[in-house]
Amino acid sequence: MSRLLTSLLARRRLVLATAFLLAATGLAAWITMPRQEDPRLADRWALAVTVFPGADAENMERLVVDPIEEHLAEVEEIKKLKTTIRQGVAIMVLELVDKVDDPDSVWDEVRRTLAEAHAELPDGVHETELDEDLMDPESIVLAISGSGDPLVLADAAEEVKRSLLGLPRVSGVTIVGDPGEQITIEYDDYQTRRLGLDPRLLAAQLSARNVTIPAGSLRIGDRTANLRPSSEFESVDEIAHTPIVLPSGAAVPLGDVARVRRGPTEPNGERMRLNGHLTVGLGVIPKKGGNVVEFGEQVRERIEKIRPTLAPLVIEEVSFQPDRVKERLSELNQSLLLGILIVAGVLIFAMGPRLGLVVAVIVPLVAFAAVALYSMGGGILHQISIAALVLALGMLVDNAIVVAENIQRRIDDGEGALSASEAAVRELAMPLGSATGTTLAAFVPMLIASGPTAEFTRAIPVIIVLTLTVSYLFAVLVTPTLSAMFLRRATGTRVDVIDRLASRVGGLTRRRHRWILAGAAVAMVAAFAMMPLVKKQFFAASDRNQIIIDLELPEGADVAATDRVSAQLETVLMQHPHVRQVASFMGRGAPHFYYNVIHRPNAPHLAQLVVTADDKRSLNEMIGFVDEFAAENLPGVTVVAGKLEQGPPVGAPIQVRLAGHDTQAMDEAVQTVFAEMRSIPGTRNVRHDLSIGSPTVALNIDDAAAARFGLSPADVNLSVLGKTRGLPVGEFRAGEDPVPIVVRAAAGEDLPVGELASVDVVAPGQTPIPLTQLATMDVSWRPAVIHHYNRERVATVSANLLPNVAYSDVLAKLRPKLTATPLPEGITWAFDGETEGSAGANSALLRSVPVGVLILLFFLLAEFNSFRRVGIILVTVPLAATGVIPGLVLSGEPFGFMSLLGVIALVGIVVNNAIVLIDRIDQRRQWGMPLDDALAEAVAYRTRPILLTSATTVAGLLPLALSGSSLWPPLAWAMISGLIASTMLTLLVVPSLYKVLFGGRFGGEVEECALGLIPNDPAASEA
Repeated sequence: MSRLLTSLLARRRLVLATAFLLAATGLAAWITMPRQEDPRLADRWALAVTVFPGADAENMERLVVDPIEEHLAEVEEIKKLKTTIRQGVAIMVLELVDKVDDPDSVWDEVRRTLAEAHAELPDGVHETELDEDLMDPESIVLAISGSGDPLVLADAAEEVKRSLLGLPRVSGVTIVGDPGEQITIEYDDYQTRRLGLDPRLLAAQLSARNVTIPAGSLRIGDRTANLRPSSEFESVDEIAHTPIVLPSGAAVPLGDVARVRRGPTEPNGERMRLNGHLTVGLGVIPKKGGNVVEFGEQVRERIEKIRPTLAPLVIEEVSFQPDRVKERLSELNQSLLLGILIVAGVLIFAMGPRLGLVVAVIVPLVAFAAVALYSMGGGILHQISIAALVLALGMLVDNAIVVAENIQRRIDDGEGALSASEAAVRELAMPLGSATGTTLAAFVPMLIASGPTAEFTRAIPVIIVLTLTVSYLFAVLVTPTLSAMFLRRATGTRVDVIDRLASRVGGLTRRRHRWILAGAAVAMVAAFAMMPLVKKQFFAASDRNQIIIDLELPEGADVAATDRVSAQLETVLMQHPHVRQVASFMGRGAPHFYYNVIHRPNAPHLAQLVVTADDKRSLNEMIGFVDEFAAENLPGVTVVAGKLEQGPPVGAPIQVRLAGHDTQAMDEAVQTVFAEMRSIPGTRNVRHDLSIGSPTVALNIDDAAAARFGLSPADVNLSVLGKTRGLPVGEFRAGEDPVPIVVRAAAGEDLPVGELASVDVVAPGQTPIPLTQLATMDVSWRPAVIHHYNRERVATVSANLLPNVAYSDVLAKLRPKLTATPLPEGITWAFDGETEGSAGANSALLRSVPVGVLILLFFLLAEFNSFRRVGIILVTVPLAATGVIPGLVLSGEPFGFMSLLGVIALVGIVVNNAIVLIDRIDQRRQWGMPLDDALAEAVAYRTRPILLTSATTVAGLLPLALSGSSLWPPLAWAMISGLIASTMLTLLVVPSLYKVLFGGRFGGEVEECALGLIPNDPAASEA
């Protein structure tokens, strides 16, 4: 390898041209690469919705959900199956196992399985709709307002949607708050009874009129003419003028006995408002892997062209992700530039202008060369990838510092620049390769870990692996080339603070090595003793200036009631001095405007409000304001306000999931856990999702009585349906999309319960019979919602946390309480939420750690062929904890997944320092230098590059540590504090341990002889 490197060094022009061209390619890629704010999570989640009109929650569970879940259990790749069962609808959230590499093929299998299950379901169950594109972000959310008629707004939304779909960077457009459309035929009870009509007769005649039956064709000469019968309705007026044949044989226009109108779907499923105004929204989805900034520019340009055509309607922006992407990446670009300048300044200050500049030039060259390779592999610029570059800044100059220092020392000792460069490469190529390999090994667990959290942070190991690999190649090729061209022999003797410090440290390892080891052990014990003081948090909250408010009425509530209550909160929020915008979504959750917003469709009892503040510093005040207002003014309504979160979605920070099938036992267990959770300081918004039930009117049909009147149970049900929700007639196809037509009484669902008994039950050709003669009615409370988790009935008790309260503190108090509290027989419990998410992410990372350890040991043993030397190096790993733990305590940053990544990255740097130090000691001893002298000389020689690499790494991390982002400070401070402590301890502990293990022989002569560090000839040894 040394021969190859020295031969390449002889081709300086080729080396420099390749380096600068690669960096230039990276700079060009930096300008043109796709941009996003956050990484896109893989399509491992899907939503399956099954509709069975008229079925209550228990029948939905028994007849629909249980069979479907049994079939889905055969799909091995499904890790979690969460089902919410409400009247007439079942919503299943499917999550695949972490190791699935091809989600599309699994979703195809899921579709086949759902089709097989559907064949076994009762008649009337709709086909299950599977949506596996849950991770597609609605990066732009628009709102159309300016009319009180929701259909006018919906028509305008359809027009805008068609226009936006023509843009090349738009993947899809969803309509939010879509009122739907329905033609309702409201018959007059008095008139129809007087004329002998009933809803079933009306529906039958209208259905017969509104059919499409081909009438064939005629041959006219040499051509064929198709016969097109005008049997379909062409307009609402045509429906109203349709003649209805009475039992007497006479005919009257439909409009004489019923009101025909076009309006929103009833009951309406979802609504949307913006700043108090009725709106219909549009969620615009960019194409995968595209440039979100350019996507935003295209959409904005198209909207500006559309605005005049929609007047007086108004189009407003609710959420515009491209602006946030541009702002976030601009901040990180500034951090990257600042990091480069800081690292270069440290190098020039500490190494002198000429030597410092030679090393400083390597920083942008390596950074942009790594960007070029990242771009060639299909990389995308987002906050994780750019921050990874900032993180790598200090690390990428480590090898260059060591090489440049070695060359400068050789030149100062009288060697020629070219020969000094070649000699330095021959001396350092192997140890630096091993050191780089061990550093890379520390990032292998992050690189190969699976799961959503690992995917979210994948760019960190990818960028660092690329950067460190390039930095090694540049260190052994570009740095020697530049050094040979620009370095000169220093005049005079340079003795500075670092040299004096190195001399003193070397002296301490000679005289006080046992005291040093004892002190290091005490420091480590003291640091680990501080661990309880460190807060634990999976991911920090987002630093956006937005909060999201979940407002939930009891399950079974109508969307109109949800709308009224949310309007109260919305009105108060609009008066708050820090509120800039309030977007409300009733009957569903907010669009997927942020990457980890959880989809919540088909929820009439739910409203979500997205509140934009003028400044993110006012968010805690606003959350407190919402909590206070809800407690005083919205009794019986669950209102939970919180910031948007970082990382994969985990729901509430504290969640306890209870499983069991006994309803009474479950209720008792939920109340017990609810009380225990509320008793813990720091919790807020403690709630559970166990339904109190909703009123159900059971119609107990007397089959014998019905038979006497020539009626069947179906006749009873259809008559009641025609009185309330309506009988389907068919579809109105005159427009672009078919519109359902229904026949019902004018009151519809607003029919008073007391009048239900007087509903006429009619069969064709029969006399109307009051319902009270055919059935009795019982009112009871039945479950309004049922939750399943992996086929078990579950209920979840959740809690949010007060500001500055870590979930680990609450968990530490809650866990022993739950363990000591007996729950009813048959009820089990488990933690969910942030606890499960954190445990899953950490375990996925730790499962891959053995691979990293094996690679680390491989490089160490290949370099040293000595278990004792490898042991010394590995001892330096826990030294980092002496700084990490106190650093997190003093900075107030929590220990979570990002801090864990920082600790793992720190391991590679600490091991690197130990390797170059031991390598120098071994060299000196191989040359015959006594052990104490070799230790002192190695410390004196390596202190400067070790301190410089640590200083540049710390300097490069400072922009992240001091950034306004909530994601990066935990990682940065963990690395900064760990580096500061471990650097000095490495310089002291490694030589001290070396002296203890090799100072006395300990039977180690065989190993020393094998390494060539002592002669195996006794005569030579005496000499």
